[in-house]
Amino acid sequence: MPARLAILAAVALVAGCDRLAALAASNPWQSFESRCEALPGGRIEVRRLPVAVTENYTVPVAQLARMSEPTSTHHRTVGLTRAKFGYRSTLELEGLEDAKGARACARPQVKIDIEVTGTTVYVAREFHGDACREPLILAHERLHVAVFDRYADEATASLAREIDARLGKRVRYGATMAAIQDALKRELAGYLEGFMDQSRNELDRRHAAIDTPDEYDRMTRTCGGLAVTALEGSAPAPAPR
Repeated sequence: MPARLAILAAVALVAGCDRLAALAASNPWQSFESRCEALPGGRIEVRRLPVAVTENYTVPVAQLARMSEPTSTHHRTVGLTRAKFGYRSTLELEGLEDAKGARACARPQVKIDIEVTGTTVYVAREFHGDACREPLILAHERLHVAVFDRYADEATASLAREIDARLGKRVRYGATMAAIQDALKRELAGYLEGFMDQSRNELDRRHAAIDTPDEYDRMTRTCGGLAVTALEGSAPAPAPR
């Protein structure tokens, strides 16, 4: 029942491309800065992708124990939820470049998808079909699924606000478009790395709040006693980078 580290996979850190507006098409009487400020507004879009959950009843208790890390030798894992929490992001620029003057400007277009993938709820094979114990185990594991679900909603809203405040829609200046893009990539990647660390800690805290001593006791007393009562909240799987 102790919840372990939630897997946080930062997928496709930052991919990018740029679009250049031809200076020749601009009003020649306008200053470079004026033309830059007239660029279309930047855009920050953060979406939350739906969670797909799979249930698995084929893994025996002994194997579930190897997939998890129970904190007590007096408990064995009969339920387990595994998932990966992460994001996909893209960065584009809309801007102007003056090769002769070695100057460029752009506004960022950022899109981030928040996702919880590979969500699998395991119920030990020995308890599949048990009219009392199987629903008990499932109900507990679904609490852990709900943790991921709620956190993804919250993270989507907070990330949209924070990235808009940090990167904003203001015009960025540099020697070239490539230089502006590289600087924005580093800034965005650094921020998202911190976001992932914060998410890991917060998800750990929320899973631990479900796996309490009271929950152990409740599981032990239910269904006439459940000798193998440990339910693992979340366990790691290989995280792509």
